[in-house]
Amino acid sequence: MSRFRYNTMWALAAPVIAVLIAASGGTCQTYDSSRDETYGQALEEIRLVDSPTAGIIPHGGYLFFGSIGPNSSLLFGVKIGFHDRLMVGVSFGLQKFVGRGEIVLNEKPGFEVRLRMIEEGETNPALALGIDTQGEDSYIEENWRYERKSKGFYIVFSKNYTLFRDFSLHGGINYSLENEFEESVNFFGGMSCEFITGFSVLLDYNAAMDDDDSEIESSLTRGKGYFDAGLRFDYMENLRMKILFQDLLGNYIPDNGVARSIEIYYVNYF
Repeated sequence: MSRFRYNTMWALAAPVIAVLIAASGGTCQTYDSSRDETYGQALEEIRLVDSPTAGIIPHGGYLFFGSIGPNSSLLFGVKIGFHDRLMVGVSFGLQKFVGRGEIVLNEKPGFEVRLRMIEEGETNPALALGIDTQGEDSYIEENWRYERKSKGFYIVFSKNYTLFRDFSLHGGINYSLENEFEESVNFFGGMSCEFITGFSVLLDYNAAMDDDDSEIESSLTRGKGYFDAGLRFDYMENLRMKILFQDLLGNYIPDNGVARSIEIYYVNYF
């Protein structure tokens, strides 16, 4: 991607971000995807494995998160909640942290802005829209993309049900900004199910329709989409850990096998 196109991309994205921030001035109830009387003000599910949800960090809350994944990659960042409707975050990644050789920093940080437009009701799902520029794994500089592309602009629906303890469905569409060589509207979806207090199973599917053209040299998938799974453990009201198993269908061309990673979340309030 040329520098001109990259700057133009952000020039177009900036007004959208400004509108999201301006629209967040009202107050409304918080979408409740994982709240339990035992935990009190529990952390909402803001992300399954790869896919965003309509969850938002409450007003005055901040979330620190970190993950370690394949090839000794590290990702860490912070997200902050405003007005119970808006969430803003920034993240940084690096590769080959453990082992020998030079540590490789991702070329640029990732940013996310999410605004919940509609609250969940008895019959209707919650709806959120946003922009997220943080992709998965390493950044491929010559192709101006991550190994698994960032979501870019997205809209997502989330609905909570009473099944066992807590069961939620999530789904949406996105358009990645990493579209120099291949672009398409994409869709994603998933679910979380809590079987016992503090223990949940996550399933997640990303169709990767913007990265499946075998005639394009930079394409990295076999056209199956990414099917991921995870185990989520909640400790009290502010600490969460996930063990993730990504690409169960073997969609990623350069490497074979399931990618394993661990994520840790810590939430608190100003």
